[in-house]
Amino acid sequence: MTTDASVRRRLLIAGGTTGFGFGAVIDTVVFHLTFQTHHLLSGFYDPYSLDGLRTNVMFDGLFLLATLGIASVGLGLLWTTVNGTAERFSTRYLVGAIVVGAGVFNVFDGVVDHYLLDLHNVVHGTEAWNPPWVVASVVMLAVGLLLLRSADGYTASETA
Repeated sequence: MTTDASVRRRLLIAGGTTGFGFGAVIDTVVFHLTFQTHHLLSGFYDPYSLDGLRTNVMFDGLFLLATLGIASVGLGLLWTTVNGTAERFSTRYLVGAIVVGAGVFNVFDGVVDHYLLDLHNVVHGTEAWNPPWVVASVVMLAVGLLLLRSADGYTASETA
């Protein structure tokens, strides 16, 4: 039999992994591919030349495949967690875990990719949008943590 803390921890890991993967997928689809404000390696390959754009889009696609894999692992973990117990889970707790995962990805992206590795900026050719990106990412992470803190975890399912 699993303990409440063990099930909560598994739900947090599953939701966090799903959120991390989906946060990266959304970032890639919206900012890298649709609006093309930046690409994964635009700090190294000129996004304004044809060869540079093709290289950037290729790496964006590979990154998208990898992050879809991460999201799929998270969904698999979520599936086994939910099916491994007869309890009903708090939707707020799961949403909080997913938002925390997305926030962790965005903080990681903002700090590591934008500042430490200088892979790219939020908008090509300017660092002006990097600080607001990190602030918004930290806010997203904080909202997820508040959701987790305010959630009841899960409630016992009704028995007939």
